[in-house]
Amino acid sequence: MKITEEYININNSRQNIMIACKNAEYPVLLILHGGPGSPDRPLVLRYNKELFEYFTVVCWDQRGSGLSYNHECLTEKITVDLLLSDLKCLVQHLLSRFGKQKIYLAGHSWGAYLGLRFVSEYPQYIEYYIGTGQGISSEKDEIYKYNFVLREAEKSNDQQVLKKLLLFGEPQGYHYKNKDMQAKRFVAKMVQKYGGYINPESTISMNQYFSLYLKHYGVNVFKVIKGINYSVKYLNPQVNSSDPISCITDLNIPALFISGECDYVCPVEATQKWFEKLTAPKKDFVLIKNASHMVNFEKPDEWCKQIIDLL
Repeated sequence: MKITEEYININNSRQNIMIACKNAEYPVLLILHGGPGSPDRPLVLRYNKELFEYFTVVCWDQRGSGLSYNHECLTEKITVDLLLSDLKCLVQHLLSRFGKQKIYLAGHSWGAYLGLRFVSEYPQYIEYYIGTGQGISSEKDEIYKYNFVLREAEKSNDQQVLKKLLLFGEPQGYHYKNKDMQAKRFVAKMVQKYGGYINPESTISMNQYFSLYLKHYGVNVFKVIKGINYSVKYLNPQVNSSDPISCITDLNIPALFISGECDYVCPVEATQKWFEKLTAPKKDFVLIKNASHMVNFEKPDEWCKQIIDLL
């Protein structure tokens, strides 16, 4: 098993990839991290190593993220279209490098947003798409988040949270009647508190995540932090102002969608409703119990098995 980290030129930008390769003949699996701006290779190395026995696994610190954060980010305004162009360039690089006709593409959360848009536009490069924590629409997702927090607050009789929700009011589309930005931040924080991000029954924690990032990136962990802030600043407004995912109603490649049954970061109910209307040569939706948004790391054995079984 050989695991390397290297910089390559992607659209005239120096970007970092990690490659775990046991056998160059294995199919290539490119994993797109979430965020935006949150590289996941420390978590993949810790929790998803089983994939290395079946795939050549590639993790990419996207433009402006992790080890791909650089001085250009001080003046460059990153866009979704630019990242989609970067992704196309990377996929073409991997096809040429490993002598493949197609690759497997897996995206988590923000990575699933990017991945689904990519496979919808460039199906010719992809053998199979795997979307985990597949968000559909900021507008549709927000009402599910709000209602989840409301239910949990009522269950626990959390009067402080209930008062806040009453103040903000139920969201209309992607906007709250009162204190919109404060309301969104508060609801997102409560989703995490009530287990919509990491399930309460999970054996992992945010502290474990932070420890893995610090161990892997060392002093470069500051690049990770800067990259998250940079990516969120420019990319979140673009994602939240449009609704391209819910407009995707058919795919020309087989697709597998995996969600934790308690995911309320990208609410599973919204994903399921969208999935029911999706047409594809083959499609499957898998719910994993006792898991939330970080299902690929909360229940790594189950998640990896679903992907390995595609072979």
